[in-house]
Amino acid sequence: MDEKEYLQTLGEQIVNPHARASVLAEIQDHIEEQAQDYRASGMSEAVAMQEAVRQMGDPVSTGEALNQVHRPKFPIALFGLAVVLTVLGIAMQYLVYTHLTPDTAILSDTYLQRTILYNAIGLGLLLLCIFGNYMYLAKGTWILLAIFLLGLLPPWFFGFYSRQYTLCYYLALVYPLVYALLLYRLRDKGAKAIWFLHGLTLLFLVRMLFGTIITWSTVLAAGCLTLLLLCLAIHRGILTGSPKRTLWLLTVLPYVAAAACFVILFFQNSYMRDRLTEFLKGSGYVQQMLALEQQQMLAFGGGTISSYVDTESLASTYVLHSIFLWFGIVSGILVIVALAVLVLRSLHYALHQSNRLALLAGTAASGILLFELLHFVLTNLGCSPVYTASVPFLSYGFSNSVFNSLLVGIMLGVIRNQNVLSETTASLRGLRA
Repeated sequence: MDEKEYLQTLGEQIVNPHARASVLAEIQDHIEEQAQDYRASGMSEAVAMQEAVRQMGDPVSTGEALNQVHRPKFPIALFGLAVVLTVLGIAMQYLVYTHLTPDTAILSDTYLQRTILYNAIGLGLLLLCIFGNYMYLAKGTWILLAIFLLGLLPPWFFGFYSRQYTLCYYLALVYPLVYALLLYRLRDKGAKAIWFLHGLTLLFLVRMLFGTIITWSTVLAAGCLTLLLLCLAIHRGILTGSPKRTLWLLTVLPYVAAAACFVILFFQNSYMRDRLTEFLKGSGYVQQMLALEQQQMLAFGGGTISSYVDTESLASTYVLHSIFLWFGIVSGILVIVALAVLVLRSLHYALHQSNRLALLAGTAASGILLFELLHFVLTNLGCSPVYTASVPFLSYGFSNSVFNSLLVGIMLGVIRNQNVLSETTASLRGLRA
């Protein structure tokens, strides 16, 4: 059996096409290396190749064994958790809908329909990402960067000024993912890559300073996450092209300077100082109202819904607060645990990926969602000076459903394809920066 026939027979045993390409490329390289050794020992070209193929074993049994190793493993437990949380989110929106006064603006005949539609779209996007090939994210890096830069344009460029908070909030959340993709594409550029990424970060921060002050916590979280991604890339040897010492210096020093500037700007802003002082004193209206209602919470439900929080916030930011009030403290803790398991398990899998893109993109997506979760929980407990937050599956809104479903889908897609997608397959042609 010659090499071509052997590879064809072996490849027929591997179901997944992405895994098949990766495995066949690896096996072919191994055969050719072994044949080269045989030729060096004095064998002829034909005999060396024949012997190298024979040493690989039976192609059918070998292919079947490799198929078991390199087959996608659907993360059924984590996906099931996502479905349960989605159903819970719809249920909470229904409770909000049915227990508010009829004259509330959010109440309409289409409210619940939109809730179900948004969650259905979210689950669809989640499944699309799970069953898709996350390596295509690398191919679309420059397109995503162009869209991101377009979002950084000032609002007057588009002729409107509304929805500034929403725009800045999601720009801050999506930036770590864009950063991770750029880091992967520029991984062999060394110091040049770091300077480019620092320039982009500076542009991002300047734009956020002219946005809404209320997003500064999200911007700070995005900055910290990009720093962690860059440090991870240097530590794991993903970023190459310059000495490690140079890479570390170019990474740490600009971020230290940026942190110092942030502190100065923060304390020079009277609104932020007053807001922080108000929060530390516990004198904020929302903070006081949350504390008042927390005194009414029971272990296993009280059957009430907030009478102080505005309706829009109740449907998005303070869903967890409503769960504590309506279903009890135990139920609220279980929801937090479920969200934490989903995010932390995904982060664990991401950090143990051999595929460098999976490592960076999975860590970025998990990190963003981890920040959202922490911010969401602290906000609902009245422990955050920022009174706006969102979380996957529970919070109402089209943007929230789409954005968070894509992030969760990327996380679960990385888990599903951890033994399937390789950076050495033929499908990766054109991904080199």
